[in-house]
This record gives sequence, structure tokens and C-alpha cells, in this order.
Amino acid sequence: MGALISFEVKKILGKKSTLVAFFVLFALHIVFVCISGNLGSTYVDGEFYETHYERNKINRANGIVLSGRKIDEELLMEMTEAYQKIDWSTSDYMWTDIYKNEVRKYSDLENRLKSMGLWSNVLSEAIAEKTIDSITIQKMEILRNEMQHQMYDSYELSKQENAFWEKQNSKVEIPFSYEYASFYESMLGGQGIYMVCMLLTFFIAMSMVSVFTEEHNRKTDQLILCARFGRDKLYMAKIVAGGLVVFTVNLLFIITAIVGKSFSYGPEGFEAMIQLLGVYWYPFALSAGETVLIEVGLLFLSSIMVAVFSMVLAEVTRSNVGAMAIVVGGLFLARLVSIPPSWGVLSEFWNYIPINMLKIDEGLTDVRLISIFDMHFTTWQFAPVLYIVLSAIVVWIGSRIYKNYQVSGR
Repeated sequence: MGALISFEVKKILGKKSTLVAFFVLFALHIVFVCISGNLGSTYVDGEFYETHYERNKINRANGIVLSGRKIDEELLMEMTEAYQKIDWSTSDYMWTDIYKNEVRKYSDLENRLKSMGLWSNVLSEAIAEKTIDSITIQKMEILRNEMQHQMYDSYELSKQENAFWEKQNSKVEIPFSYEYASFYESMLGGQGIYMVCMLLTFFIAMSMVSVFTEEHNRKTDQLILCARFGRDKLYMAKIVAGGLVVFTVNLLFIITAIVGKSFSYGPEGFEAMIQLLGVYWYPFALSAGETVLIEVGLLFLSSIMVAVFSMVLAEVTRSNVGAMAIVVGGLFLARLVSIPPSWGVLSEFWNYIPINMLKIDEGLTDVRLISIFDMHFTTWQFAPVLYIVLSAIVVWIGSRIYKNYQVSGR
């Protein structure tokens, strides 16, 4: 078995299509995922101000100083008093020492508040009037509760689901604690794990579809299928070999993403609240680091599932191009078509598609639960089980088709 797997891995890696796909996609990965945060510069009124690398270093240093503080009236009042010293009507303030030394240190906190939707709804008016107090904090929490119940209503949650989320929400620390977490924000954003999933899907579509069809196309299947292990062990060897290649490429992409983003933003922020990263309404006490680990685990399982599906699909259709078109077309369809929550089960199924599940504001934070007896599972808790079961089913179906294949018409 080891010899068969080794031989099949060498066959996959020895194909020009695999190598070309890998190097092209890895180059795109380096640009769009690993170093994108450092590319470019900031200009003020057409005059060079700083590079994005310099901006990231300054924001990191300022963010670390504020990390660990509660986002309460004391911190917000400090920020308000600093903001009052700046004339915001023009961009000239960016050149002043007051902005650089007293105001800019709050820029990442401001971005966190804007990502939570609180800036325009509550804080901008309070800051303008310099009226930061306990009432402002209460308004922020009321706004969050309203957003939560809007989500519950849009997903038409049952009483049991509402009760589950109310219990989980009671564990979320209020008021929020600020933590500098740009690394984790980037990993969970559109140029992080989500982008890795997209690139991996293209790699799988271009490299895995020929694992089974090569023998059919070269007319050597009649020799292989009549061999001692041609209909049994060879099938599993091909499946395992494809899974190993995808796992290795996946690991390489994730490692380089971590290294690149650590260089851009620094690794701080593992304990930051996930609510600070654009899903402030989410009623589950997760840290940014835990969320990244969950997404990485889902990425590995889902990419192997997609690889298995691609290999078996090509065997069923006897066509590399057809299988590739279905996989790539499915990827674009999943992202271009949005299924509203009112569509019930179809909408829920749609969010379990890997590219949707790995989007933090869609599948990962879908509040609909999978209930088994008295146990309730969130989407990110149930998805690993679903991906493993689907992979096993597809492997079994593929084995039936492969083992019963008859060579004819030669």
C-alpha cells in the first residue's frame, strides 16, 4: 500500500499541470494573502505620508499600549478629549504632532468600533458633543441586543435556539475589552483563510481531476483493472495520495500566510474577543485565536472533502474538463448567489459550502443550530462532522463505481 501511495503521489506531482497550477496560485497567495498588508503607501493631498509597512508598525505599537483596557466611558472619554484637539475639516491634521502623539494611538480602537457599527450609530454624536458617559455605554449595549434579536428573527429561530443563544450571550464579557489583533482580523478577513480556500479550490480543480481519468484516457485501464490490486487497493491509494497532496499544499499555504501576516501586523491578539472583529452581535464567547484555529481546521477538512469529490466526479463523468468546470463553477456560484435566511433549509445548506462557511459574517456565525435530542451544535461545531461524513460517503460511492467499471469498445 505504501508503494502504491508513493507512486500515485509522484504521478500527481510529476504532471506539468499540477506544477504550473501550484506555482501560479502560490505566487498569487504570496501577493494577496502574505504581503498584501504591506503593499502600497498613504498620500495626503498628493504628498507622500508613509508606507503601509510603516503604518502597520505604528498601529501595532499604539495598539499594544491600549490592549487589555475595557471599552468603557473612561477610555472613550480619553479618546474624545484627544479628538477634540484636531480640526477634522481638512486632512492637514495628519501632519501635526498632536495627531501623531495624542490622537493616532486611538486609530485601531476607532477601527474596531467602526467595524462593530457603533461609530456612526452612537459614538460619533457623543464624541462631537463630548458627552461620553454610562448612558453612551448602555446605548451601545442596547444597539447590540437589538442587532442580535434582528438576527434571531431573520433566521426564524425556535424558542430552544433563542434560549441557547441567550445562555451563551451571558458568558460574553461586557463591556468589551480592547486588544490589538490586526493579525487575526486579517486572517479572518477576505485576504486570509477565505482567500486560501479559494486558491486551494482552484488548485484541486486543476490537479485532482486526472487522478482517476488518466488510465482511461491513455487506454491503460484494462491492464490496471485486471491486476491483483487494481480494483481494490489502487482505488484507496489514489484517494489517499490525492488527500496527502492537498493536505501538504494546504499546510504550506497556511504556514506562509501566518508568517507573512505576522511580519505585517505582529502576532498579538490571540485572546481578543471575536466581537471586536466585525461580528460584535455574535452571542458566543470566542477569542480571535480560537476562531482562527477553528477556521484552519475547517479548511483542512473541507479541502480534503473537495479533493475527494473532484476525483470521484472525474471518474463518474470520465472527463477532466467536465469535473473541473463543475468544481470551479460551484465555487463561483456559491459566492455570487446569496440565499436569504427565509429560504430555510436551502439557505442553511448553502452556508455549509466551504467557501461560505469560512466567511466570518456568513456561515461561521450562522445562528441556526443543529439539534440532536437535547444537544445543540453551532455551524462551526457541526461542520467538521458533516465534512467527514460526506467525504466517507463520496469515497464509498466512488469505490462502487470504480470497482464495477468495465473496459469496452477498444
